[in-house]
Amino acid sequence: MTRNSGKGTLSLWTHNLQAMEYRESFVPQGCSKDVGRVMIVGAGAPSGDAHIFADKHDSVILGPYSPTVAVSGGWLVGGGHGVLGPVYGMGADRVVEFRIVTPDGKERTVNACQNPDLFFALRGGGGSSFGVILSATHSVIPREPIAFADVHLPSNISSETALEWIKLLVDESLEWGRQGWGGHVAGTYVTHFNPTPDYVSDNGTKARASFQRVTDFALSHGGTSNVAVYPNWLYIWNTFLLPLDTMQGGNMGMGSSRLIPDELFATEQGRERLMSYFRSIAEIGFNPVNFYTPVTTPFTYQRLQDPESFATRTFGTSLTPAWYRSLWHLQTIGSMAWNSSYQDRVDFITDLTNSTVQLEAVAGPNAGSHFNEANPFMTGWQESYYGRENYEKLLKIKTKYDPENILTCWKCIGFEDKRDIPSSRYRCQGKLQQDVYNNLGLTPSS
Repeated sequence: MTRNSGKGTLSLWTHNLQAMEYRESFVPQGCSKDVGRVMIVGAGAPSGDAHIFADKHDSVILGPYSPTVAVSGGWLVGGGHGVLGPVYGMGADRVVEFRIVTPDGKERTVNACQNPDLFFALRGGGGSSFGVILSATHSVIPREPIAFADVHLPSNISSETALEWIKLLVDESLEWGRQGWGGHVAGTYVTHFNPTPDYVSDNGTKARASFQRVTDFALSHGGTSNVAVYPNWLYIWNTFLLPLDTMQGGNMGMGSSRLIPDELFATEQGRERLMSYFRSIAEIGFNPVNFYTPVTTPFTYQRLQDPESFATRTFGTSLTPAWYRSLWHLQTIGSMAWNSSYQDRVDFITDLTNSTVQLEAVAGPNAGSHFNEANPFMTGWQESYYGRENYEKLLKIKTKYDPENILTCWKCIGFEDKRDIPSSRYRCQGKLQQDVYNNLGLTPSS
């Protein structure tokens, strides 16, 4: 998102804030209600350590997929989506208290009863905006068995086979969401998790039935399938996820994303709109083999099981409401070499932004984007990240606690397109955006 550094800026490194504490019961400061078992986690503690610590206390903490990403940092305040989110919600839904230092130098305890405006802002309003987080208190889940589905195609499949596979994923995903599954879908695999009792109590029989069609497709193309029930989250994490945690150096990755509403998956016409998008971006160079999308939207299981009751729920987060009515967090990801020329970068981001515009059209007016994983050069970011009503509220909170705009970053709360895009502070991103928008005939407010 280009937010990790900036000319003439000071970056505060919170990695050494590693403390973790478990409590069987917890009453947030100034409140009267016990919220149950929690973990208090320092801003620098990585998710890999947090998962191990939670397991020692017979619990599971929601966290990011990579073991090196902090549980209480930018992942959380940007929303905190994860593979168990369709059943348990996002990190922003489960956090019950923060300890932060605001730009006036004051240390504050922030929760629903104390500094509630800041609590709202920190539950999805994004990092680098409201204060320096010291720790966050997370509501954690009792450790239980989890159903796991991991179905893979060979990596050398053709783009045509990848499109057939993606069509199958599009067709199956709504029912998977209704059953409680969540995780990832991609051009060569699906990896899903389900903690609901119906899918962990029969030794995997129902789970295997849920993935029979994709299993048959994968095996017929020389792939593999593993669908089973495992004893707990940490076992799956250690056995299947950590061995895959590798990162290729030497490239600069950048993506585009859009939250795709449930309704698109519910009709043949909607599913065809999605497939038309995949075919169209393949024509401009995005290989469908490299397709990857998290299926981590919050409370999908409850929403699809009982939509009428869900429609009356309120969440108190500052996330775009689109999170609570979507099934996929659809991404288009590409990369460019670290030493690519400026013109190569403009060409790449032009194609990426063109795909973003197409994806916005597919998703429709009720969609949004994830603050942490969107195209940094997208238009209408205020509406996309937060929804207009939330953004105006967040801007007032920002002005209250940081009137001099000390904490700032590219397209965060307090960023103003007309002032900041042409400024010297953001001259690199600003020039790129202006050249890309000239290519596509876009304006910042479009």
